[in-house]
Amino acid sequence: MSLVQKTLARISRLNSNGVGEILNDHDEPIMEVPFALPQEIIEYSTSNLQSHNLIDIKFRSPHREKPLCRHFRECGGCSLQHASENFVKDWKKSVVVKLLEEKNLFPQFRKTFITPERSRRRAVFSGRRTKKGTIVGFNSSKSDVIVSVIGCIVVDEKILSFLPGMNRIAGLGCSRSSVIKIHVSNSENGLDVHVKSGKPLDKKLSIDLAAIAVDYDLARLSWGKDLIAINRPPVQILGNVEIVPPEDFFMQATKESELKMSNDVCESLEGEKTIIDLFCGLGTFSFPLARTKKIFAFEQSPEMLKTLVLASRQNSNLKPITTNIRNLHERPVTKDELLEIDGAVLNPTRAGANKQCAELARSGIKTIMMISCNPITFARDAEILTRGYYNLDWVRVVDQFRWSHHIELVAKFSNKN
Repeated sequence: MSLVQKTLARISRLNSNGVGEILNDHDEPIMEVPFALPQEIIEYSTSNLQSHNLIDIKFRSPHREKPLCRHFRECGGCSLQHASENFVKDWKKSVVVKLLEEKNLFPQFRKTFITPERSRRRAVFSGRRTKKGTIVGFNSSKSDVIVSVIGCIVVDEKILSFLPGMNRIAGLGCSRSSVIKIHVSNSENGLDVHVKSGKPLDKKLSIDLAAIAVDYDLARLSWGKDLIAINRPPVQILGNVEIVPPEDFFMQATKESELKMSNDVCESLEGEKTIIDLFCGLGTFSFPLARTKKIFAFEQSPEMLKTLVLASRQNSNLKPITTNIRNLHERPVTKDELLEIDGAVLNPTRAGANKQCAELARSGIKTIMMISCNPITFARDAEILTRGYYNLDWVRVVDQFRWSHHIELVAKFSNKN
């Protein structure tokens, strides 16, 4: 039998995951409280089994707001819908400020950019069969429980309209014990759907899946490495250039954020003639820059580089784009290879680019633009550059994943010489 004790406590801050924390007298976190805000007084219960349960909020933060989505708290997609837009904006900026101050970096901050509601143009859904049929949605936080997201206010409505089709795919493609991942992206010609972890493809499954592609007028439907149907090319536009990406690809989560970051990059590199685009992907920044600049593009994925090359060859109004397949985490572009480069764009994975930044830090490049989805590795890499020949001029926080704790940012570094 467990004994339960009720306790009052004040929430001191949000941690980097956007979760409320209670601190001890030494400012050390002793407990996490999801969906709580700083300065709130909460009542919680503690059993002798050391489990904690939030009972009530005795004093509410003035920044607390009623969540807009009926799935909030259940779905793991959003963690901060209970906080005002200004609070979230200021909190995300404060996370970046603190990390940079710890590195003795104090840049200017440009105005935070916040994406609109229902602007997410790509999303990954989980699907499985149940006793009563199927369920498709997002996983709850730290759980394999799938929550239906009908009425989601983050994802584009065109994607949500395909939920019935996703349920049909789940019914066809998984057993009661398996879970499939359905990657859905908006394209200029309709939805681009790529299913992973489905059961092996056979003739009947191929026919049934092709029928779904027809019924929902999908641009493309692929199953693992197999193409099921392509009714129209799933075109994406990067810097006014049309590309047809491979089935498995990466692009920025919202078009609005992509354009904001692209504009920042092009503006800051306006005076440079020769640009190196590191971790270039499909050419998010290469294509806008190639209107007036010579580009050297580096990327690990042969499939994405193939797409970039094909699109560049079909656009005679672009300056030359030279590509190189390379794992920059293991083999960064060296200082000597950067001798003829005027400007750089750096858009690494969440792991950052410490080895590449070590080479850039010793180079003579005039301007470096870094785009990051991880403030922790960004602060580390920024310190590497500033210990070399660079100043961190400014940072812009981009709230691309609205109502979540995730932070995107773009930053400018200039050569001290």
